[in-house]
Amino acid sequence: MPGPVVVVGAHIQGLFLHVDSVPAEGESVMGFGFEEPLDGGKASNQAVAAARLGAPTVLVTVVGNDERAERALRFFAETGIDTRFCFRLDGPTDVGFVLLPPSKIPAIASAMERNRELNAATVERAGDAIASGSIVVSCLEAPQEAASAAFRLAREAGVRTILNPAPAADLDPTLLQLTDLLVPNEHEAAALAGREGPPAALAEELRGRLGVDAVIVTAGADGAFVAAGGPVRHVRADPVVPVNTTGAGDAFVAALAVRLRAGGALEDAAAFAVRAATLSVTRPGTMLAFPTADEVRALGSAA
Repeated sequence: MPGPVVVVGAHIQGLFLHVDSVPAEGESVMGFGFEEPLDGGKASNQAVAAARLGAPTVLVTVVGNDERAERALRFFAETGIDTRFCFRLDGPTDVGFVLLPPSKIPAIASAMERNRELNAATVERAGDAIASGSIVVSCLEAPQEAASAAFRLAREAGVRTILNPAPAADLDPTLLQLTDLLVPNEHEAAALAGREGPPAALAEELRGRLGVDAVIVTAGADGAFVAAGGPVRHVRADPVVPVNTTGAGDAFVAALAVRLRAGGALEDAAAFAVRAATLSVTRPGTMLAFPTADEVRALGSAA
């Protein structure tokens, strides 16, 4: 049997507020419907999404010693995530402020304190779990050294790596050398390329320039663009009316990892991931909006 999906990165408790508009600098706006749902940072979102799709999943992260950490760890365990490497640190769990305007495209600001301590030494404490995985996934909310350490351990064990370069940042060349599959959204791809452009062109350019085996650029309602040698392939998304797009990229990355773990070809895995992300945006919330594998397969059968 293949090993688990191992997700390495930040957990951030989401604080959610509807707003009439995202405020500009110096502007105040009215909000309503404040919630503190079971939502997290990108890594914990991706771990939950993978577990809901039925894959054995390990989460390597840090949390505080407060009630928010207790609630998150309890939920992760109930979802089926292996939480042995969710390390407890002194202080409050990190939080992220999510503002959702009528466009349903959120603005997010995160307060990062605990996750600054997710360093190479902390990740190495999960070395055995990483080496036993099938896929290791990481993003950039935690320090890049966390992703680099995880990918180094994965590469030494022959485990495939997926980097979701979010939020956008300059990438350490060492991290890129350890990355098998790069999955930015179209805005992150433009930041990495240093220019705006069609997602297909950005995918092809980044694959050549950064030297990774494959690049998939996600493009929201326009699906995803897969560059892995040969012509770039466009994986289209079914049209839906979005309720909340928060976490759609995390649903995509998790579903991609789950499908690749099961032995799927890259383009087929991307199609599965597009369907998972599409379903997620039709539901309120984030973690509880992530679909099951049966739901994703049903959408594919109906297409």
